[in-house]
Amino acid sequence: MENIKLNERLLTAVQFVREGSRLADIGTDHGYLPIFLILEGRIAFAIAADINRGPLDKADENIHKYALDGKIKTVLCDGLRRIDKDEVDDVAIFGMGGELIVKIIDEAPWLKDAAKRLILQPMTHPEKLRKYLADNGYRIIGEALSFDRGKIYQTICAEYDGIIRKFDDIILLYGEYILKNGGELLSEQMEIDSKKLSRKIEGKRAGGEDVSYEAEMLENIKKIKMR
Repeated sequence: MENIKLNERLLTAVQFVREGSRLADIGTDHGYLPIFLILEGRIAFAIAADINRGPLDKADENIHKYALDGKIKTVLCDGLRRIDKDEVDDVAIFGMGGELIVKIIDEAPWLKDAAKRLILQPMTHPEKLRKYLADNGYRIIGEALSFDRGKIYQTICAEYDGIIRKFDDIILLYGEYILKNGGELLSEQMEIDSKKLSRKIEGKRAGGEDVSYEAEMLENIKKIKMR
């Protein structure tokens, strides 16, 4: 049977999943990512977890369809609450906001282990996720951008080393790897963010609010675009 075709958003996870690792896919939806990885021979076992029964039932159907019942276990749970630290090596958390991803990681202290790897894709607030990682001893080892259904997504790969780091706001927003590699998607995202910041500045100034943060971020984006 032909393998599942992943969209560009999910494909960015594949490069960061380690060969032969055991994967926990949090917010698995239809189970596409673990099914793809096992059929490709990249991993041998996965846990597909979701907080909602409906998507998990769909994942079960797909797992059975591809005869992977013994290789992918489905778990109905909130975040990582029903997943044992000894069951998995790599953890993918996609399809939710940066603040919720922070909460899930924070509630699983066993992730503070150099043997574990996090593969994260915040739908919102990547800067809050990066700040949490930096403040809590997680080192970002790779990042990628993808475009799917009219939206640009950031994927962040991190591992724990216990070192606390500090980054300026522009790095927290886009990431060192993404800023270094640049590309058309980064330019497009910066254009989107510039327009958002300009509107925010206009609104806050009209209300007599401080706009120093937004003005600084807008200026930093302009400098990067001029390189």
